[in-house]
Amino acid sequence: MPILFGNEFLIAGFVLTTIIFIMKSKRFDRVIVSYNLVFLALFGLHLLAYDKFILGIIVAYFMRIYFAYFTVKIIGKDIDKYIVNQIYFFSIISLIITFLIFINPSLADFIYSNITPLFDKITLFQPNRQHFIIYTMELGYKVEIPRNSGPFWEPGGFSVFLFIALTFNLIRDKKFFNKKNTIFLIALLTTQSTTAYLAFFIFVCIYILISYRSIYSFIMMPVLIFIFLNLYTNLNFMEEKVDKMYKESQKAGTEKVYSRIVSGKINMENFYSSPIFGIGRFFQVADDQNTGNNGTTLLLAEFGAVGFGYYFLMMFLSYRKYCRRYNFNSYFPLAIIAGLLVLGYSQGIFQKPFFMALCFMFMVKFDNKESYAATVFKNRLPVFNQPARLVQETN
Repeated sequence: MPILFGNEFLIAGFVLTTIIFIMKSKRFDRVIVSYNLVFLALFGLHLLAYDKFILGIIVAYFMRIYFAYFTVKIIGKDIDKYIVNQIYFFSIISLIITFLIFINPSLADFIYSNITPLFDKITLFQPNRQHFIIYTMELGYKVEIPRNSGPFWEPGGFSVFLFIALTFNLIRDKKFFNKKNTIFLIALLTTQSTTAYLAFFIFVCIYILISYRSIYSFIMMPVLIFIFLNLYTNLNFMEEKVDKMYKESQKAGTEKVYSRIVSGKINMENFYSSPIFGIGRFFQVADDQNTGNNGTTLLLAEFGAVGFGYYFLMMFLSYRKYCRRYNFNSYFPLAIIAGLLVLGYSQGIFQKPFFMALCFMFMVKFDNKESYAATVFKNRLPVFNQPARLVQETN
Protein backbone atom coordinates (compact mmCIF):
# COMPACT_ATOMS: atom_id res chain seq x y z
CA MET A 1 0.00 0.00 0.00
CA PRO A 2 1.30 3.49 -0.76
CA ILE A 3 1.65 4.58 2.90
CA LEU A 4 3.13 1.33 4.20
CA PHE A 5 6.60 1.54 2.69
CA GLY A 6 9.69 3.33 3.96
CA ASN A 7 12.27 2.90 6.72
CA GLU A 8 9.94 4.37 9.35
CA PHE A 9 7.45 1.58 8.85
CA LEU A 10 10.20 -1.02 8.56
CA ILE A 11 11.52 0.01 11.97
CA ALA A 12 8.02 0.10 13.47
CA GLY A 13 7.16 -3.30 12.05
CA PHE A 14 10.42 -4.81 13.22
CA VAL A 15 10.07 -3.45 16.75
CA LEU A 16 6.42 -4.49 17.03
CA THR A 17 6.98 -8.05 15.78
CA THR A 18 10.05 -8.41 18.00
CA ILE A 19 8.03 -7.47 21.08
CA ILE A 20 5.20 -9.86 20.19
CA PHE A 21 7.67 -12.63 19.38
CA ILE A 22 9.25 -12.27 22.82
CA MET A 23 5.91 -11.94 24.63
CA LYS A 24 4.65 -15.15 23.03
CA SER A 25 7.85 -16.93 24.10
CA LYS A 26 8.57 -18.08 20.59
CA ARG A 27 11.80 -19.95 19.92
CA PHE A 28 14.33 -19.29 17.21
CA ASP A 29 14.75 -21.97 14.55
CA ARG A 30 18.10 -23.21 13.33
CA VAL A 31 17.18 -22.28 9.80
CA ILE A 32 17.11 -18.55 10.59
CA VAL A 33 20.67 -18.89 11.83
CA SER A 34 21.77 -20.53 8.59
CA TYR A 35 19.85 -17.94 6.55
CA ASN A 36 21.61 -15.13 8.41
CA LEU A 37 25.01 -16.77 8.03
CA VAL A 38 24.61 -17.13 4.27
CA PHE A 39 23.80 -13.47 3.67
CA LEU A 40 26.19 -12.25 6.36
CA ALA A 41 28.95 -14.21 4.63
CA LEU A 42 27.99 -12.63 1.31
CA PHE A 43 28.14 -9.15 2.85
CA GLY A 44 31.56 -10.04 4.28
CA LEU A 45 32.83 -11.16 0.87
CA HIS A 46 31.54 -7.94 -0.69
CA LEU A 47 33.42 -5.94 1.95
CA LEU A 48 36.66 -7.80 1.27
CA ALA A 49 36.28 -7.66 -2.52
CA TYR A 50 35.24 -4.04 -2.93
CA ASP A 51 36.44 -2.40 0.29
CA LYS A 52 33.05 -0.73 0.78
CA PHE A 53 31.00 -0.83 3.96
CA ILE A 54 27.77 0.92 4.96
CA LEU A 55 26.47 -0.25 8.34
CA GLY A 56 22.97 1.14 7.78
CA ILE A 57 22.47 -1.03 4.70
CA ILE A 58 23.38 -4.22 6.56
CA VAL A 59 21.22 -3.33 9.56
CA ALA A 60 18.23 -2.49 7.35
CA TYR A 61 18.59 -5.72 5.38
CA PHE A 62 18.66 -7.93 8.47
CA MET A 63 15.79 -5.98 9.97
CA ARG A 64 13.79 -7.01 6.91
CA ILE A 65 14.79 -10.63 7.40
CA TYR A 66 13.75 -10.65 11.06
CA PHE A 67 10.58 -8.66 10.39
CA ALA A 68 9.60 -11.38 7.90
CA TYR A 69 10.69 -14.22 10.18
CA PHE A 70 8.94 -12.90 13.29
CA THR A 71 5.74 -12.29 11.32
CA VAL A 72 5.66 -15.87 10.05
CA LYS A 73 6.34 -17.26 13.52
CA ILE A 74 3.66 -15.09 15.12
CA ILE A 75 0.91 -15.76 12.58
CA GLY A 76 1.78 -19.42 12.10
CA LYS A 77 -0.39 -21.79 10.12
CA ASP A 78 -3.02 -19.15 9.32
CA ILE A 79 -0.66 -17.00 7.28
CA ASP A 80 -2.14 -18.20 3.98
CA LYS A 81 -5.69 -17.46 5.14
CA TYR A 82 -4.77 -13.90 6.07
CA ILE A 83 -3.17 -13.30 2.68
CA VAL A 84 -6.04 -14.82 0.66
CA ASN A 85 -8.82 -13.10 2.61
CA GLN A 86 -7.20 -9.66 2.61
CA ILE A 87 -6.44 -9.73 -1.10
CA TYR A 88 -9.95 -11.03 -1.77
CA PHE A 89 -11.43 -8.10 0.15
CA PHE A 90 -9.32 -5.52 -1.67
CA SER A 91 -10.00 -7.20 -5.01
CA ILE A 92 -13.75 -6.76 -4.58
CA ILE A 93 -13.35 -3.14 -3.48
CA SER A 94 -11.00 -2.37 -6.37
CA LEU A 95 -13.29 -3.97 -8.96
CA ILE A 96 -16.24 -1.91 -7.75
CA ILE A 97 -14.27 1.35 -7.88
CA THR A 98 -12.68 0.53 -11.26
CA PHE A 99 -16.09 -0.35 -12.72
CA LEU A 100 -17.65 2.88 -11.42
CA ILE A 101 -14.85 4.94 -12.96
CA PHE A 102 -15.21 3.01 -16.23
CA ILE A 103 -18.94 3.74 -16.55
CA ASN A 104 -18.54 7.31 -15.27
CA PRO A 105 -15.08 8.75 -16.18
CA SER A 106 -15.90 12.06 -14.50
CA LEU A 107 -15.72 10.22 -11.18
CA ALA A 108 -11.93 10.08 -11.60
CA ASP A 109 -11.77 13.87 -11.81
CA PHE A 110 -13.93 14.17 -8.70
CA ILE A 111 -11.67 11.78 -6.78
CA TYR A 112 -8.55 13.65 -7.90
CA SER A 113 -10.00 17.00 -6.87
CA ASN A 114 -11.79 16.18 -3.64
CA ILE A 115 -10.58 12.89 -2.15
CA THR A 116 -6.92 12.08 -2.90
CA PRO A 117 -5.60 15.50 -1.73
CA LEU A 118 -6.79 14.59 1.78
CA PHE A 119 -4.30 11.71 1.85
CA ASP A 120 -1.29 13.43 0.27
CA LYS A 121 0.09 14.60 3.62
CA ILE A 122 0.20 11.10 5.09
CA THR A 123 1.85 9.55 2.05
CA LEU A 124 5.53 9.02 2.86
CA PHE A 125 6.41 6.74 -0.05
CA GLN A 126 6.02 7.77 -3.69
CA PRO A 127 3.98 10.92 -2.94
CA ASN A 128 3.21 11.26 -6.65
CA ARG A 129 0.81 8.32 -6.32
CA GLN A 130 -2.72 9.64 -5.83
CA HIS A 131 -4.67 7.34 -3.51
CA PHE A 132 -7.23 7.12 -0.74
CA ILE A 133 -5.66 4.15 1.11
CA ILE A 134 -7.93 1.41 -0.21
CA TYR A 135 -7.39 2.37 -3.86
CA THR A 136 -4.57 3.93 -5.86
CA MET A 137 -5.37 6.04 -8.90
CA GLU A 138 -3.22 5.11 -11.87
CA LEU A 139 -1.10 7.97 -13.23
CA GLY A 140 -2.23 9.15 -16.64
CA TYR A 141 -5.76 8.09 -15.85
CA LYS A 142 -7.20 9.54 -19.06
CA VAL A 143 -7.50 6.18 -20.77
CA GLU A 144 -10.48 4.36 -22.22
CA ILE A 145 -10.33 1.56 -19.65
CA PRO A 146 -8.94 2.46 -16.20
CA ARG A 147 -6.18 0.28 -14.80
CA ASN A 148 -6.78 -1.36 -11.45
CA SER A 149 -4.02 -0.75 -8.88
CA GLY A 150 -6.05 -1.87 -5.89
CA PRO A 151 -4.48 -0.50 -2.69
CA PHE A 152 -0.93 -0.96 -4.02
CA TRP A 153 1.58 1.37 -5.67
CA GLU A 154 0.66 0.47 -9.25
CA PRO A 155 -1.26 -2.18 -11.23
CA GLY A 156 1.84 -4.36 -11.60
CA GLY A 157 2.32 -4.37 -7.82
CA PHE A 158 -1.31 -5.37 -7.28
CA SER A 159 -0.93 -8.21 -9.77
CA VAL A 160 1.91 -9.73 -7.74
CA PHE A 161 -0.27 -10.10 -4.66
CA LEU A 162 -3.22 -11.32 -6.71
CA PHE A 163 -0.98 -14.03 -8.13
CA ILE A 164 0.21 -15.11 -4.66
CA ALA A 165 -3.32 -15.18 -3.25
CA LEU A 166 -4.58 -17.14 -6.26
CA THR A 167 -1.89 -19.81 -5.90
CA PHE A 168 -2.50 -20.23 -2.17
CA ASN A 169 -6.22 -20.58 -2.74
CA LEU A 170 -5.73 -22.99 -5.63
CA ILE A 171 -3.64 -25.32 -3.46
CA ARG A 172 -6.09 -25.14 -0.54
CA ASP A 173 -9.27 -25.61 -2.58
CA LYS A 174 -7.79 -27.80 -5.35
CA LYS A 175 -9.88 -25.95 -7.94
CA PHE A 176 -8.69 -23.48 -10.51
CA PHE A 177 -12.06 -21.79 -10.80
CA ASN A 178 -13.89 -21.08 -7.57
CA LYS A 179 -15.46 -17.92 -6.17
CA LYS A 180 -12.29 -16.34 -4.83
CA ASN A 181 -10.04 -17.35 -7.72
CA THR A 182 -12.57 -15.98 -10.20
CA ILE A 183 -12.41 -12.61 -8.43
CA PHE A 184 -8.61 -12.78 -8.41
CA LEU A 185 -8.51 -13.53 -12.14
CA ILE A 186 -10.92 -10.70 -13.01
CA ALA A 187 -8.90 -8.30 -10.88
CA LEU A 188 -5.70 -9.52 -12.56
CA LEU A 189 -7.19 -8.82 -15.98
CA THR A 190 -8.20 -5.30 -14.95
CA THR A 191 -4.62 -4.42 -13.97
CA GLN A 192 -3.75 -4.42 -17.69
CA SER A 193 -0.22 -5.38 -16.66
CA THR A 194 1.82 -6.88 -19.48
CA THR A 195 4.16 -8.60 -17.06
CA ALA A 196 1.25 -10.02 -15.08
CA TYR A 197 -0.29 -11.51 -18.22
CA LEU A 198 3.03 -13.05 -19.23
CA ALA A 199 3.64 -14.41 -15.73
CA PHE A 200 0.18 -15.93 -15.58
CA PHE A 201 0.63 -17.46 -19.03
CA ILE A 202 3.92 -19.11 -18.02
CA PHE A 203 2.40 -20.23 -14.72
CA VAL A 204 -0.57 -21.89 -16.44
CA CYS A 205 1.69 -23.58 -19.02
CA ILE A 206 3.87 -25.14 -16.32
CA TYR A 207 0.78 -25.96 -14.28
CA ILE A 208 -0.56 -28.01 -17.19
CA LEU A 209 2.76 -29.64 -18.08
CA ILE A 210 3.27 -31.03 -14.58
CA SER A 211 -0.31 -32.17 -14.15
CA TYR A 212 0.42 -35.62 -15.67
CA ARG A 213 -2.52 -35.19 -18.02
CA SER A 214 -0.93 -35.44 -21.43
CA ILE A 215 -4.21 -34.99 -23.27
CA TYR A 216 -4.77 -31.61 -21.61
CA SER A 217 -1.20 -30.57 -22.36
CA PHE A 218 -1.53 -31.60 -26.00
CA ILE A 219 -4.80 -29.73 -26.49
CA MET A 220 -4.43 -26.69 -24.26
CA MET A 221 -0.82 -25.64 -24.79
CA PRO A 222 -1.32 -24.58 -28.44
CA VAL A 223 -4.58 -22.89 -27.47
CA LEU A 224 -2.93 -20.93 -24.69
CA ILE A 225 -0.03 -19.88 -26.91
CA PHE A 226 -2.47 -18.72 -29.59
CA ILE A 227 -4.54 -16.75 -27.07
CA PHE A 228 -1.50 -15.06 -25.54
CA LEU A 229 0.03 -14.10 -28.91
CA ASN A 230 -3.33 -12.79 -30.06
CA LEU A 231 -3.69 -10.67 -26.94
CA TYR A 232 -0.12 -9.44 -27.26
CA THR A 233 -0.56 -8.20 -30.81
CA ASN A 234 -4.07 -6.77 -30.39
CA LEU A 235 -3.88 -5.03 -27.02
CA ASN A 236 -2.16 -1.65 -27.29
CA PHE A 237 -0.83 -1.67 -23.76
CA MET A 238 1.07 -4.91 -24.43
CA GLU A 239 2.90 -4.82 -27.77
CA GLU A 240 3.23 -1.04 -27.98
CA LYS A 241 4.37 -0.80 -24.37
CA VAL A 242 7.06 -3.45 -24.85
CA ASP A 243 8.21 -1.85 -28.11
CA LYS A 244 8.42 1.55 -26.42
CA MET A 245 10.44 0.14 -23.52
CA TYR A 246 12.79 -1.60 -25.92
CA LYS A 247 13.36 1.59 -27.92
CA GLU A 248 13.97 3.52 -24.72
CA SER A 249 16.49 0.91 -23.64
CA GLN A 250 18.51 1.68 -26.75
CA LYS A 251 18.87 5.28 -25.54
CA ALA A 252 20.47 4.21 -22.26
CA GLY A 253 23.88 5.79 -21.87
CA THR A 254 22.95 8.83 -23.96
CA GLU A 255 20.12 10.16 -21.82
CA LYS A 256 18.38 9.39 -18.54
CA VAL A 257 15.93 6.54 -19.07
CA TYR A 258 13.86 4.73 -16.44
CA SER A 259 12.88 1.36 -17.85
CA ARG A 260 12.63 -2.19 -16.58
CA ILE A 261 14.57 -3.39 -19.58
CA VAL A 262 17.33 -0.86 -18.87
CA SER A 263 17.30 -1.86 -15.19
CA GLY A 264 17.61 -5.50 -16.16
CA LYS A 265 20.44 -4.75 -18.56
CA ILE A 266 22.43 -2.82 -15.94
CA ASN A 267 21.80 -5.50 -13.31
CA MET A 268 22.94 -8.28 -15.63
CA GLU A 269 26.11 -6.39 -16.46
CA ASN A 270 26.78 -6.12 -12.72
CA PHE A 271 26.00 -9.81 -12.30
CA TYR A 272 28.43 -10.81 -15.04
CA SER A 273 31.18 -8.86 -13.24
CA SER A 274 30.71 -11.08 -10.16
CA PRO A 275 28.43 -14.02 -11.03
CA ILE A 276 29.10 -16.21 -7.97
CA PHE A 277 28.72 -13.84 -5.01
CA GLY A 278 27.34 -10.67 -6.63
CA ILE A 279 28.46 -7.07 -6.21
CA GLY A 280 26.63 -6.42 -2.94
CA ARG A 281 24.42 -3.55 -1.80
CA PHE A 282 27.10 -0.99 -0.94
CA PHE A 283 27.31 0.61 -4.37
CA GLN A 284 25.69 3.98 -4.84
CA VAL A 285 23.36 4.04 -7.83
CA ALA A 286 23.76 6.97 -10.19
CA ASP A 287 20.74 9.05 -11.17
CA ASP A 288 20.76 7.60 -14.68
CA GLN A 289 20.95 4.00 -13.45
CA ASN A 290 17.65 3.09 -11.84
CA THR A 291 18.27 -0.61 -11.21
CA GLY A 292 15.47 -1.13 -8.67
CA ASN A 293 12.74 -1.45 -11.30
CA ASN A 294 13.81 -5.02 -11.96
CA GLY A 295 13.71 -7.02 -8.76
CA THR A 296 14.66 -10.38 -10.25
CA THR A 297 17.88 -9.24 -11.86
CA LEU A 298 18.64 -6.89 -8.94
CA LEU A 299 18.69 -9.82 -6.49
CA LEU A 300 20.90 -11.74 -8.91
CA ALA A 301 23.31 -8.81 -9.29
CA GLU A 302 23.54 -8.02 -5.58
CA PHE A 303 24.02 -11.54 -4.21
CA GLY A 304 25.08 -13.55 -7.25
CA ALA A 305 24.15 -17.12 -8.04
CA VAL A 306 24.76 -18.19 -4.42
CA GLY A 307 22.39 -15.71 -2.76
CA PHE A 308 19.83 -15.88 -5.56
CA GLY A 309 19.81 -19.68 -5.54
CA TYR A 310 19.59 -19.90 -1.74
CA TYR A 311 16.74 -17.38 -1.61
CA PHE A 312 14.58 -19.31 -4.07
CA LEU A 313 15.58 -22.70 -2.69
CA MET A 314 14.11 -21.59 0.63
CA MET A 315 10.99 -20.36 -1.13
CA PHE A 316 10.68 -23.65 -3.02
CA LEU A 317 10.97 -25.65 0.21
CA SER A 318 8.30 -23.48 1.81
CA TYR A 319 5.83 -23.92 -1.03
CA ARG A 320 6.59 -27.64 -1.30
CA LYS A 321 5.77 -28.14 2.36
CA TYR A 322 2.57 -26.17 1.87
CA CYS A 323 1.64 -28.36 -1.10
CA ARG A 324 2.29 -31.52 0.91
CA ARG A 325 0.06 -30.23 3.68
CA TYR A 326 -2.85 -30.14 1.21
CA ASN A 327 -1.83 -33.27 -0.75
CA PHE A 328 -0.97 -31.21 -3.81
CA ASN A 329 1.64 -31.93 -6.44
CA SER A 330 5.06 -31.20 -4.92
CA TYR A 331 6.33 -29.87 -8.26
CA PHE A 332 3.73 -27.11 -8.27
CA PRO A 333 6.11 -24.67 -6.51
CA LEU A 334 8.12 -24.59 -9.75
CA ALA A 335 5.15 -23.00 -11.50
CA ILE A 336 4.69 -20.50 -8.67
CA ILE A 337 8.35 -19.46 -8.57
CA ALA A 338 8.47 -19.17 -12.37
CA GLY A 339 5.54 -16.77 -12.20
CA LEU A 340 7.12 -14.76 -9.39
CA LEU A 341 10.41 -14.47 -11.27
CA VAL A 342 8.56 -12.97 -14.24
CA LEU A 343 6.57 -10.63 -11.99
CA GLY A 344 9.79 -9.63 -10.25
CA TYR A 345 11.22 -8.54 -13.59
CA SER A 346 9.00 -5.45 -13.43
CA GLN A 347 8.81 -4.91 -9.67
CA GLY A 348 11.50 -4.55 -7.02
CA ILE A 349 9.81 -7.03 -4.71
CA PHE A 350 12.37 -9.53 -3.46
CA GLN A 351 13.97 -7.13 -0.99
CA LYS A 352 10.66 -6.56 0.79
CA PRO A 353 9.85 -8.42 4.03
CA PHE A 354 6.64 -9.89 2.64
CA PHE A 355 8.52 -11.88 0.01
CA MET A 356 11.27 -12.86 2.41
CA ALA A 357 8.46 -14.28 4.56
CA LEU A 358 7.59 -16.66 1.73
CA CYS A 359 11.04 -18.19 2.30
CA PHE A 360 10.20 -19.01 5.92
CA MET A 361 6.80 -20.66 5.53
CA PHE A 362 8.28 -24.15 5.78
CA MET A 363 8.98 -23.48 9.47
CA VAL A 364 5.22 -23.35 10.06
CA LYS A 365 3.76 -26.69 11.14
CA PHE A 366 1.79 -27.33 7.97
CA ASP A 367 2.85 -30.96 7.56
CA ASN A 368 1.48 -33.90 9.46
CA LYS A 369 4.82 -35.66 9.87
CA GLU A 370 3.35 -38.89 11.14
CA SER A 371 1.04 -39.50 8.21
CA TYR A 372 3.53 -38.20 5.69
CA ALA A 373 6.25 -40.56 6.95
CA ALA A 374 3.90 -43.52 6.67
CA THR A 375 2.60 -42.76 3.19
CA VAL A 376 4.16 -41.61 -0.06
CA PHE A 377 1.85 -39.39 -2.02
CA LYS A 378 1.79 -38.81 -5.73
CA ASN A 379 -0.84 -36.25 -6.54
CA ARG A 380 -2.38 -35.30 -9.81
CA LEU A 381 -2.83 -31.58 -10.21
CA PRO A 382 -6.45 -30.61 -10.65
CA VAL A 383 -7.45 -29.06 -13.94
CA PHE A 384 -10.27 -26.56 -13.64
CA ASN A 385 -12.94 -27.89 -11.25
CA GLN A 386 -11.82 -31.51 -10.98
CA PRO A 387 -10.50 -32.48 -7.51
CA ALA A 388 -6.99 -33.88 -7.30
CA ARG A 389 -6.67 -37.65 -7.04
CA LEU A 390 -4.62 -39.18 -4.31
CA VAL A 391 -2.59 -42.23 -5.29
CA GLN A 392 -1.05 -44.27 -2.50
CA GLU A 393 1.94 -46.47 -3.17
CA THR A 394 2.32 -49.69 -1.23
CA ASN A 395 5.57 -51.47 -0.63
